[in-house]
Amino acid sequence: MGWRGILGFDYGIVQAPLGADISGPELVAAVANSGAIGLLRAPDWESPEYLRELIRKTRTLTDKPFGIGVVLAFPHEENLNVILDEKVALLQVYWGVFPKELVLQAHAAGVKVVHQVS
Repeated sequence: MGWRGILGFDYGIVQAPLGADISGPELVAAVANSGAIGLLRAPDWESPEYLRELIRKTRTLTDKPFGIGVVLAFPHEENLNVILDEKVALLQVYWGVFPKELVLQAHAAGVKVVHQVS
């Protein structure tokens, strides 16, 4: 099936979510437009409107799927609600436990979940 069939991307290249100052909408859109996986970084604090703004700005720059990285060790519940509401293609979670119930909630919203294990 490959990346295209599972996640909607042409290449299995992942651009790391290094922070909004580095992995902002312009970079994420450029990566997505090239067929790879571009990831925004959710803020390390609850900032749902700021995150919604990042998602919507990215959508003005690409019609390709992209994702968001969330550090679970930081507050993230309100940000997660925005991610699911905006139905981004991919949610990468790391540095913490992401309960199965939230995975199911993401899947119900059409969001694929990748849990990074280190």
